[in-house]
Amino acid sequence: MIERMIYNTVWDKINAYLVFLIPILIIGVLLNIIKFPIVAILIFLSFIFLCNNHEKSVVCALVFCKMIGTFGPALGIHVPGTVVAFFLIIVFMRKDLMKLFNKHTTKPIVFILSVFFIFMVYYLLTGETRNSGSKFNTMVIALCVDTIAFLILVTFDDIRMERLTVPLLLFALMQLGYVESFSGHRPAGILDFSFFRNACVDMMRKGLPVLSYHNMGIAAFLGAAFMMSQRKKINNYFDIVFLFSAFWLILLSGARQTIFGFVFLVFVWMVFRTERFKLTTVILAATVIVGIYLCLKMLEVPILQDSSVRGAHLGSDLNRNYDYPLMIISYHFLDGIGFGNYHNPYTNEIYPHNIFLEILCEMGFVGLIFVGMVVFAFVRSHHFLLRNELPSGGICLLLWIPYLIRSMISGDLSENISLFISMFLLFHYRGIVVSRKRLEQLMRLRRTPKSVYWKKTNEEVQASNSEIIEVNK
Repeated sequence: MIERMIYNTVWDKINAYLVFLIPILIIGVLLNIIKFPIVAILIFLSFIFLCNNHEKSVVCALVFCKMIGTFGPALGIHVPGTVVAFFLIIVFMRKDLMKLFNKHTTKPIVFILSVFFIFMVYYLLTGETRNSGSKFNTMVIALCVDTIAFLILVTFDDIRMERLTVPLLLFALMQLGYVESFSGHRPAGILDFSFFRNACVDMMRKGLPVLSYHNMGIAAFLGAAFMMSQRKKINNYFDIVFLFSAFWLILLSGARQTIFGFVFLVFVWMVFRTERFKLTTVILAATVIVGIYLCLKMLEVPILQDSSVRGAHLGSDLNRNYDYPLMIISYHFLDGIGFGNYHNPYTNEIYPHNIFLEILCEMGFVGLIFVGMVVFAFVRSHHFLLRNELPSGGICLLLWIPYLIRSMISGDLSENISLFISMFLLFHYRGIVVSRKRLEQLMRLRRTPKSVYWKKTNEEVQASNSEIIEVNK
């Protein structure tokens, strides 16, 4: 049964109307009726009027920083997007900025800086090429901005994911409108799923300012992850329209990994949306995934059709050349070829499309062991629950999946520092570190018979129950 959406404020109602407008905007952009500057205006309006200061800071880090860096050079505007985004974050967070750096966020910050320190040492010792310097600069930028965004998410409980996701979908739609306006190509229809990818490739060959079709899919993918993280069930038209719009944009992007990532996101959400793990839920989730796949085959999505007719070899299925990185690992298996020095002179590749392969190529098994030790130490020091929640109620695992998918299939090590930054969303439970000894005490207390509680004072009962709820929420 479809339930009505509950609006806390007038702005939430306007935000919902904007979501219902997105499918119409997609059709308008594909038919060349709505131009991408109109979508940009909608992004700024939703940013100014619909988000609070904490949400505006997250949007600046995740949307505006990429938005300025993507469209600035293409439009002849050379403005450092990261500097602008960082300045806006300081303005919006001026009263609460110091709250981000407290005793509850110390360990995640130490973890992030430890991973970055390993990359920095390898860069200083082995970085010799122009690509290595550019890669290190990108890593520093991502470290500063993305860390602030994730710290805000794990610190404040007044963040509504519905308000964060609208700018992400509009950002994806803005990229679609840009390519449709300047590529010279026109889609064959509103279900032409090959148009955007082919237009981007053609613009690249002609030397025109081009956008990455991956970025469009990732923006919509991240928006879907944000929204689904706060849902235990799809129970109103807002959720249905939002997921439909996000999936439509992902299909239009033509990025295989984002399409498969969205399907994986749906599977994980169905399994972990409640606190109880059931075999029937897994079977139901698998059935839904098969249904989605059959629907995509019926729609004749070109990307899926192309991948299905390729050979069984993993590299050819994903259109990736793994022979070159594997050859590098065989010759430099211990120390790698140096940070940022991966380059295939025959195919002009600057990364092997896999974060593990890239670490092995550039840093060797020694670097992989160092990074693995830091990650293992951080994971081991935290109470780990797959359904860890943000203060706003979002499931951390769902927000981590887009960064995992991006880094494992297509991405650069410098840009995927966000993968490590987002890991404390998964392992840092509500910003509270529970020691193993204290956790065992609380679990024993939970199994205590009710008669024992009657002997306690009301204050002791309330204090104990609140601690148990915080750990088992």
